[in-house]
Amino acid sequence: MNIRKLQLAIMAAGLAGAMATPNLFAYTGLDGVINFGPPTFQNGGGGEFNAIATGLGSFTTFCLEGQEDISQPPSGPYTYTINTGAVAGGPGANAIDPHTGLTMDNISIGTAWLCSQFSAATLTLDNGTGTYFDANRLANAGELQNAIWFLEDEVGGQDNGYVALAQTALGGLTLAQVEADSNGAYGVKALNLFGGGEPNTLAQDVLVVVPEPTTVGCFLLGLGALICSRRFRQGSV
Repeated sequence: MNIRKLQLAIMAAGLAGAMATPNLFAYTGLDGVINFGPPTFQNGGGGEFNAIATGLGSFTTFCLEGQEDISQPPSGPYTYTINTGAVAGGPGANAIDPHTGLTMDNISIGTAWLCSQFSAATLTLDNGTGTYFDANRLANAGELQNAIWFLEDEVGGQDNGYVALAQTALGGLTLAQVEADSNGAYGVKALNLFGGGEPNTLAQDVLVVVPEPTTVGCFLLGLGALICSRRFRQGSV
């Protein structure tokens, strides 16, 4: 085989390999850019982080993974993809990410409920009384982060009072049931982050509440009907 044919054979083999396995390092996120501001209630390696993302605005978030990182805030930008779970973040994988072909752990129903309560500022203390947003919020943030890691089968997770609170609030679920796939409940999604000093590499995945298009559509439809009704009545008078 001459040199030219050998080069073509090597190129063909490389192309076949690239087509057979996803090229992670060519994947940088599909949906936008996210930056992190100074955290107000960071507790150890987790807790609350303040973020601002294109298309999502400003929000406070928690880490999904125990084995991936973001740079110490303030940091960014990272690119992100809105997804149903954490990609290649640790044990507990129950799906395949359609974008990278890597394993993915979908968000649990317990995590989705806790995140929705936090986002709505209605989360109580772990005993079901008072408010999470009290003078002990820093300690509460650490406990909530550990509960999320536990529900997502991540290293560092703890079966604590917030896990029990989610079980009770969701109708007395077992641990297996509260760790089951949320299937998009409460509009809670994962943001798979990429970059952070090393472009096109996996970074920490974080939680966000994304309003469902159907909910927004129903609201606008109802608002339109109300406006039309008022105009009709005014015209009748």
